[in-house]
Amino acid sequence: MSNEKLSTQEAASRVKVQWEKLTDEDVHHGLQHRETFLERLCHRHYLGMDEAEDQLKAFEKTNPGLVFERY
Repeated sequence: MSNEKLSTQEAASRVKVQWEKLTDEDVHHGLQHRETFLERLCHRHYLGMDEAEDQLKAFEKTNPGLVFERY
């Protein structure tokens, strides 16, 4: 897989496949702010922050073109 940044639509699609309980709004805001995404992932999927962070890191490894913005 290429290291090119994915389009917002493609990134959102991949996130929704991975975490189906997230809303479109969760994904939209999450792609802009990593911490917001982690908070929403914890809330929607009943995860602790460490587990959410681990899942996100694993997801980013398998999707190198997907960039979650940090503050």
